[in-house]
Amino acid sequence: MPNTDPLRPVHQERPDPGTGSRTSLPVHYPVFVISSRREMEQVILSHGNRFLALSMESAGNSFGIPWWLEITETQKHQSILDCGGSPAIARQALDAGIGWAVCRINAAQFRALETYDRYRGRILTTRPPSSPRHNLREDAHDSL
Repeated sequence: MPNTDPLRPVHQERPDPGTGSRTSLPVHYPVFVISSRREMEQVILSHGNRFLALSMESAGNSFGIPWWLEITETQKHQSILDCGGSPAIARQALDAGIGWAVCRINAAQFRALETYDRYRGRILTTRPPSSPRHNLREDAHDSL
């Protein structure tokens, strides 16, 4: 006989399974968090073109795609824009030629974006680990 006690705890199954985290990138370059054109130029001087530029957290929502394109310029294909929880901004970023987009979305939204071949493998559900930023500072006491 099933337990029909109205006071028993209800165990609800999550309707959408989690997406897990995807932080794998097809290139093994150092990843630097960049917040200005000056920082971008410093990294280019010290690393050439062998790095990935990662925006600040949720910068796609805060500052927009044109801001990131201005910072990354010719390196946009080797950059990652953090779009927060907005799949629309992530999609626009990828359409603009940005290499990858970080987007904290549910499983259904992730599957929908992944159905487009040109987005597959370019949506990251968590931020990739970044390399130490100390090399971007002119002085030890400078903050970024």
